[in-house]
Amino acid sequence: MRLSKSPPHRRPATVSLKPLTAVPVLSSPEFDAALTQGELSTALIAVFRGKFCDAILPNRKTTTFKKKEIIYDLGDKERTFFFLQNGFVKVGTITSDGHELIYDVRKGGDVVGELCASEPCRSDRAVALEETQAILVPFQDVMEAVRKQPELLARLVDVFCRALNEAYAQVNTLAVDDTVHRLGKVLLKLAGTIGERSGPEVVIPTYLTQEEIAQMVAVRRERISTALNFLRRRRIIWYTNHGHLVLNVRALEAHSAS
Repeated sequence: MRLSKSPPHRRPATVSLKPLTAVPVLSSPEFDAALTQGELSTALIAVFRGKFCDAILPNRKTTTFKKKEIIYDLGDKERTFFFLQNGFVKVGTITSDGHELIYDVRKGGDVVGELCASEPCRSDRAVALEETQAILVPFQDVMEAVRKQPELLARLVDVFCRALNEAYAQVNTLAVDDTVHRLGKVLLKLAGTIGERSGPEVVIPTYLTQEEIAQMVAVRRERISTALNFLRRRRIIWYTNHGHLVLNVRALEAHSAS
């Protein structure tokens, strides 16, 4: 199978993004739906790893995406999975009024685009945070592999059920937690998914702007700036010379639980 360097589904974004506002976005059913998708997406990637990758990825070519390049966008109908080999990718959506929401950051060894398994038209988008290489696998090939491994079907059903429970819990958390606590929980999630241990601390190994962090927490950038400074003053987080976040995970866990 031949994969071109410039697949037809990649194109510049046509949506004008607006700064996030707090309450209107959080109270929207559209936002709740985005959270549900985010939890489902995060849970699904665990299914498409390990032996599954070993069975489906050999002899397929790698495609390179430049920093800030859209890997796939809202409304795309090409049903393709992207198995990341290296780099970092943000996954999220854009609301009807132009607000971008980020619900996960993926790294090499993860999968993006897996929601095409449940719907033919994409309601999420993926953008490279830095130069990233991925192996593209058509939906039909993935489903054929699932049919050959029936145990994956049971895992998929379990993933869908757990993802819905986690999404509802996350909606409840967003409704009651203040910005600093919500930020702490997002940073702990990043530490668990893409973080790299450096002694007692964890480094987030890709540069995230305050705007991107705000899109993960779903508040205005100004509120995230204040929350980050609050955590920095308490030496719970700090930055490397390259602008990467360093987390004192134990202190962050204690603060988030308080």
